[in-house]
Amino acid sequence: MRHRMRGRHLSRTGAHRKALRQNITNSLFVYGRIVTTLEKAKETRSFAEKIITIAKKGLLKKNADRPGYVHCYRQVLTKLRNADVAQKLFGEGKWRETGGIAQRYINRNGGYTRILKLSGTRLGVLSGSSVGKIPKLEYQMEGRDRKLRLLGRRLNDNASRVVFELVEGSIETQPAEEVKPEVATA
Repeated sequence: MRHRMRGRHLSRTGAHRKALRQNITNSLFVYGRIVTTLEKAKETRSFAEKIITIAKKGLLKKNADRPGYVHCYRQVLTKLRNADVAQKLFGEGKWRETGGIAQRYINRNGGYTRILKLSGTRLGVLSGSSVGKIPKLEYQMEGRDRKLRLLGRRLNDNASRVVFELVEGSIETQPAEEVKPEVATA
């Protein structure tokens, strides 16, 4: 039994799990969207969201409490081990004009990432789609339009694939559209 044991083993040693978590989070922050397995995405989600929260706290201290800002920056740098990604999070360096990832979520209280499930062992079908169609996922990465055909081997594909991505911007409440009831005329 695994009473009071947190996390997933993922068939790796502790150091390998830590490196895997760092690498997946770095890729997520660089590209904004990655394709991985469901278990890895679930394990990495809390780590990535905690890092964004630390970066948000640092941004709030940027002008008033400079040592506090540096402390948050160093915390993120220690956890990610990638200076470019830390700069992108805080909006420093070449991301100074466009703003950082943390700036995008400054008014959001959590839920910075989302996991979109592709179907289980039959990767050619998105969850809820019909079996006959092979969908394509279109997205932008590094300024290029990319397409991903969601087609895998139908047998022996035990790992369920998911799209792990950053949620866009903050939550804005959009007014619900007026739905006009259709009146049946005889």
